[in-house]
Amino acid sequence: MIIHKAEASVKGERYSGVVCLTLIEKKDGWTYAIDKMEDEDFTLTWRTKTPEKATVKLQDLYSADVWDFKIIKFE
Repeated sequence: MIIHKAEASVKGERYSGVVCLTLIEKKDGWTYAIDKMEDEDFTLTWRTKTPEKATVKLQDLYSADVWDFKIIKFE
């Protein structure tokens, strides 16, 4: 499975809204862009060699004990 689009928000009292993440390929690898930011190139700082590895990294970062994580689009 490759996650193409997902939403994440912090659980509990520290809730500050929902962030929408979209899988993108940059010159130096695959990562996720944060949607609706003023800067079009606002991406997560890490890169992977494949979209599959980017999906694994994203799932590792957004653990269920801290985050509400919802997959919107996948293949």
